[in-house]
Amino acid sequence: RWWWRVGCRGLVVDRVARTGLGLILELVREREDVPMARVMSGILQHMFKHSEETSYLLIANGGLDAILYWCRGTDSALLRHCAMALANCAMHAGHKNQRLMIEKNAANWLFPLAFSSDQLVRFHACLAITVLATNREIEKEVEGSGTLDLVEPFIASLHPEEFARSWLDSGENSQGRTPEDLQRLVLLLDSPRLEAQCIAAFYLCVEAGIKCEQHKTQIFYEIGAVQSLKRIVSYSRNVTTSALAKKSLKMMGEAIPRRLSPAVPNWKPCEVQTWLQQIGLSSYCQRFLELEVDGDLLLVISDSDLMEDLGITSSITRKRFLRELTELKTYANYSTCDPSNVADWLGSIDPRFRQYTYHLVQVGMDRASLPTVTDTQLLTDCRVHLAFHRARILLAARELLLPCLPDSCNNSCSEGPDVFISYRRTTGSQLASLLKVHLQLRGFSVFIDVEKLEAGKFEDKLIQSVKKAKNFVLVLSEKALDKCMGDTEMKDWVHKEIVMAMNSGKNIVPVTDHFTWPDSRSLPEDMRGILKFNGIMWCHEYQDATIEKILRFLYHPSHRNSIVTMDSSEKAISPQRHASTP
Repeated sequence: RWWWRVGCRGLVVDRVARTGLGLILELVREREDVPMARVMSGILQHMFKHSEETSYLLIANGGLDAILYWCRGTDSALLRHCAMALANCAMHAGHKNQRLMIEKNAANWLFPLAFSSDQLVRFHACLAITVLATNREIEKEVEGSGTLDLVEPFIASLHPEEFARSWLDSGENSQGRTPEDLQRLVLLLDSPRLEAQCIAAFYLCVEAGIKCEQHKTQIFYEIGAVQSLKRIVSYSRNVTTSALAKKSLKMMGEAIPRRLSPAVPNWKPCEVQTWLQQIGLSSYCQRFLELEVDGDLLLVISDSDLMEDLGITSSITRKRFLRELTELKTYANYSTCDPSNVADWLGSIDPRFRQYTYHLVQVGMDRASLPTVTDTQLLTDCRVHLAFHRARILLAARELLLPCLPDSCNNSCSEGPDVFISYRRTTGSQLASLLKVHLQLRGFSVFIDVEKLEAGKFEDKLIQSVKKAKNFVLVLSEKALDKCMGDTEMKDWVHKEIVMAMNSGKNIVPVTDHFTWPDSRSLPEDMRGILKFNGIMWCHEYQDATIEKILRFLYHPSHRNSIVTMDSSEKAISPQRHASTP
């Protein structure tokens, strides 16, 4: 059976890992040798999948440091190994090693990988950051990296069939994933995080196509993937995730469950009937129908109601029913009865806490009254039976009374980012992503467009970000200004951003990479002033030294606790210092 085969393979890899670990760690110190780096990153990629102990030894002795250093490179084969190594480490190394990954800034260095033009690099970077985000202990640090914002737009742009072909052609996944790997994907699919559900649904869809050709779809039933996919179809409000789950079920030969309305409080008895059928309790449909159980009654139903009124005598069946009901409560939309959005407030404490929403709003509780709620009220009126859950809700409710501190509110909300990065997507995305990481690691808050903004909010968000930013870093990559030439109507976004920055008096710092300055007469008059700014030439081989040059021309971050790698004698430079002619 598959778990026996995995165990045998693990013994072989274990012997290799233990006997060759010292030599491998010695060889990874040769970071500048690209051919050697390709080989060593490929070995590390597989070793990070071996065991938590091996991963810890690799992290503690420089293996992860080498992978993260190579993330700043340009070699496609090397970057693929790096992305897969980080994905394997995130998925197989356990929570303790995930914390070490965060301490070594892995979440930040995943950003340029997730910004790559190589789909396999992007996919594994997105997988790694998503897995890290499901660890509640490090969730905030992962979100702060900005890498997580790249996951949903990227997955929505992919086609499972095309991706599967490219993956098979690469030789990295010629037979598809093992049942053990697929089991880990089901855990992601069951996560409350939307990014986790999205990437897991896509991954399972790709694997379903591969396993169909091999006539091995039975494995999806053995690992519980089918039921989880059906739940996604029934409850998920994300179009991409739901569509991927449907496609997976279709390839497995499963019937597609009916999409349930998320407005559960407004359900009619017939919709409750559909839900009972989908969770496999259709034998109780008649009794629920006789008692006219609608969405309102369903959301407040208790264990005693199930036994005494609805005739469910089996305690196991009642537990199963209540488990499914808790899931339904977590995904439900309460907007029709929850005007102050208590549901999202509960979800911000823990996504599972949304299950308590209906009981809270039924007793008349809203956000304004939350700070005065007591433990007794939560227990008796709101049916929050777990003492630990009540304690967390009470703590969060008391925090609503705390005044908003100037450093945490004014700086983060009103002042805007320290740096706005403007770049040409076709040629400057890699450099822009590297600049973002380098600056963030030195304490700067950075805005970079990641294509996640809704269409109607895109222009306004960019304009506000440029106006509020203290520094405007302009990435001048190859042919970066070509589309600006003759753009008298200012339709090009790079043109717009440059003009906004100049008109707003921003501290403009051009960074050039294989860029040739055009003749001033070829550019629209409103942006010709950009030619008067000195550009800093990017040197890929000496990135840290180049960043130090850039830092000399940037205003310092506004927050006090930032760590900026600058000489202590350096002062913040005014725009006039580099606004002279080259």
